[in-house]
Amino acid sequence: MESIDGDTGDIPEPDVQDVRTIPRDVLMEMIARLPDSRRMVFNMYCIDGIPHKEIARMMGITEGASTSMLTKAKKTLAAEINDYLRKHQ
Repeated sequence: MESIDGDTGDIPEPDVQDVRTIPRDVLMEMIARLPDSRRMVFNMYCIDGIPHKEIARMMGITEGASTSMLTKAKKTLAAEINDYLRKHQ
């Protein structure tokens, strides 16, 4: 299990097999709760496969800002997923 480094400490990434047990609508709800800019970067990078350079151009931000937003989005999602898994397993 890898961890996501952030300003609030390391949050372990949930195991892929465990994530697959979470209903799709629950995962989509977690993504929908992300702040707008983080959700946009997450969707463009992780779902659409758009590189940070292109995301930065499209959003009018730097590549570093795109990378930072993605890291924060992943950290938030990892925490929510871990919490969900603790409650439902």
